[in-house]
Amino acid sequence: MIFSPTRLSKSISIETLSLSRKMSTYRLLAGGYRSTISLLSFDSSNAKLHVISDSPAPSNASWLELSPSKSGVLYSLSEDDKGLALSLKFDGKDRVEITGERETNGVPAHVCVLKDGSGIIAGNYGGGSIIYFPIDSDGKLSKTSESFPLKFPFVYEGKEAPVPDRQDTPHPHQIVEGEKGTLYVPDLGNDRIWVIERQGEQGFSIKGYLQCPEGDGPRHAVISPDGKHLYVLTELSNNIIVFSLNDSTYPAHPLPDFETSILPPGAPKPFVGVMSAAELLQHPSIPGVLYASNRGEVEAKKGKKDAVEGDTIAICLLSADGLKIEEIKQVRTDCDFIRAMQISPDGQYVALAGQNGGGVEIWKITGERGDVWKLAAKEESITKITDFVWV
Repeated sequence: MIFSPTRLSKSISIETLSLSRKMSTYRLLAGGYRSTISLLSFDSSNAKLHVISDSPAPSNASWLELSPSKSGVLYSLSEDDKGLALSLKFDGKDRVEITGERETNGVPAHVCVLKDGSGIIAGNYGGGSIIYFPIDSDGKLSKTSESFPLKFPFVYEGKEAPVPDRQDTPHPHQIVEGEKGTLYVPDLGNDRIWVIERQGEQGFSIKGYLQCPEGDGPRHAVISPDGKHLYVLTELSNNIIVFSLNDSTYPAHPLPDFETSILPPGAPKPFVGVMSAAELLQHPSIPGVLYASNRGEVEAKKGKKDAVEGDTIAICLLSADGLKIEEIKQVRTDCDFIRAMQISPDGQYVALAGQNGGGVEIWKITGERGDVWKLAAKEESITKITDFVWV
C-alpha cells in the first residue's frame, strides 16, 4: 500500500486544519552539504514552512545533535577528510555559533551525546574509528583533554568483501547508547554492530559484536523502548533485522523470521549506487512502529515509464512482542534521496528532506499506530539537507 501526496507549488498550504485547534509553531535546525545551518519555522495552524535565519556552518555539517541537558547547546561535525567535531550554541537572536571544535581524524558521519553529559563520541566513517571528546560545564568541547580514537579491525582484510566498492575498510556509521553506557556501533564496512564498553573516563574497548548477514552493510539502529531489542537498518541490502540484547554471548546473530525488505513494490533490486536505505526511527510514544527511509529510486527510474518524483518512507508495524513485522506501508514523498528524517518530540510531525531535490516536507502522523501520514507543509527552495533537530 502506497500513500502519495498531491503535488502543489512550493510554500502553499497543504492540509486544512480545524479552526478549533490552537495555533502551534515548531522550529527546526537543518544542516547538510551546504554553507549554512538554517533555522526553519513550521506553523501547524496554516501549514506554512519557511526559513527564519541562516548561520554560517562548518563544511559538510551533515549531522546535528541536541544536548539533552544543556539548553541551546548542540553538536555537529564536518564530514571532511580531516574531520571535525563541533559544539554550537544559539546566540539568542535566532542564530547558531560555533563554540568549539576538535579534529576527529577521518570523515565523521555521526555524533552521539552521552547520556551522562560527560562528552560526545564521533563516528569516523572514513577513518574506521570512534573518538571521545569531553564536554566542559558550559557545553563546549574541552580544548585541553587528549583523545585517542578506537580503531576497528577490518574483517575482510586479505579477501574480497561482499560489496567491494562499499566495503573496502571499516565504516562505522552511527553510535547508539544503551543501558549502563554500552555503545552499539553499526559498521557498514564490516557487516557488524560493535558492542563497546567504557573504560575509565575516556577509554573504550570492544566487548563483542552482533553479526549481520554478509553484504548487508548496517547503517543505523534503534533500541526498543524496553531495552530488549536492537533494530538495525542495512544500507546495502535495504533490510531491517533485529537482535536480542538480553544475551551477552558474542558473536550474536539476528533473530530468525524477521528480516524484511523496506523497498517499495516495483523498486529496482538493490545494487551499489542505486537503492540505499538511510534513516531508521521509532515513534517516541506509540509502541510497535518503525519508520525507514528509502533512497535512490528517483535516479534508478529516471527516463523510464515508471519514473517517480520522490522516494518512499516505509512504515513498519510490529507484533506485540516486537519480534515480527506484521505489515509494511509505503508513503510516497516528493523528496529525492531522503537522508534527513526526524520526528518532533511530541510525536505529531515528521520532517524529511531530499538531499538531491524536492526540498523539505513536514508530515502529520495520525492513526492509532502512527501509520497514517498526511502532508502538512512543503518548501522546495531548501536544498541539500541531510539532518534536522527540532528545537
